[in-house]
Amino acid sequence: MTENKRLLDIKNGYNFRDIGGYPTNDGHTTKWHKIIRSGNLAELDAKDQAYLKNYGITNDIDLRSKMERDSEPDLVPDGVKYSQNPIFEQKERRTADVMLQRYSEDPTIGKLHMKHVYENLIESPIARNSYRNLFQRLLKDPNGCSLMHCSQGKDRTGMGIVMLLFVLGVKEEDIKKDYLASAEQMKPYVQKQIQHYERYNINNIFKENVNALYTVSIDYYNAAMNKIKELYGNMDNFIHEYLNLSDSDVQKLRAEYLD
Repeated sequence: MTENKRLLDIKNGYNFRDIGGYPTNDGHTTKWHKIIRSGNLAELDAKDQAYLKNYGITNDIDLRSKMERDSEPDLVPDGVKYSQNPIFEQKERRTADVMLQRYSEDPTIGKLHMKHVYENLIESPIARNSYRNLFQRLLKDPNGCSLMHCSQGKDRTGMGIVMLLFVLGVKEEDIKKDYLASAEQMKPYVQKQIQHYERYNINNIFKENVNALYTVSIDYYNAAMNKIKELYGNMDNFIHEYLNLSDSDVQKLRAEYLD
């Protein structure tokens, strides 16, 4: 097993991060080598896969839709258990024509779309049931180290990690910091997307929207938090009602994932 590192040394992927080392409100810290968050594993080479295996990864939990999994299947390191837990099922593919039509005229539409996505992660019964399944998985299989990911590891994964850190009692300033760290990690991906679309003579409005779609923002985080407050009142109610976790479940998670 390698040393404790926030950012993992993955060359052919985005946003691979350990959530260990964060202090809680009652004096504990999150364990290292227990939960890794990341983008997809579709581009890993043999060296990347060996690195993850050596880091201690034992579970690969894929939060993507079937469409995403089929188009970019995970390259799972040998001996790592793979499981699917889609947060929602994607109903349409973002073709170039659709993207250009939707995002070339109004520079605010990308950010508005993302805020809606975050609200939907909280109010959608489908997303709620999927996050409940995710936490039951963490409760039933606490041994080893789980890698949790979606396509870029920033939204579905981002909110899953936000929820987990709240359950573990991590201070909100550190929860925000961890969430917002995806902005820096996604810069190369944003540039890759812009370069991909430049063949279509895109304008600056389109570029601004692409950046909004493929980064994170405190506005997105706040959209989710405001929806939690609207529907559940506070985070404690959210943990018990949305995630369906009992006080005993919370204590079990803290016993396993905190030092």
